[in-house]
Amino acid sequence: MVTFPEMPDRLEQANLGKLSAQRIRKLAETDPDWPLPLDEAPKVGRIRLFDWRVLEPYFRDRKSRQGYRSDKHGPPRKETPDDATETGSSGSSDEA
Repeated sequence: MVTFPEMPDRLEQANLGKLSAQRIRKLAETDPDWPLPLDEAPKVGRIRLFDWRVLEPYFRDRKSRQGYRSDKHGPPRKETPDDATETGSSGSSDEA
């Protein structure tokens, strides 16, 4: 079991990048892909505990979106296979 303050060290040990405990907590509160809702995590006193075996795949598969402003652009949408083909060309031509 791991707490929010312990998670940054675990991430570095697993070579999964650097995140602060505050950022991890924000992800737990706002990311719909977070594997365990906060209210379901067991508490010892005021500290919530999480199973690292459940969290590690979440962090391993998570895409970093450094600098993405969700307050301005909303949550990023998930890419579908069709998106990749649509972005290749705009389909419009200015040649007349």
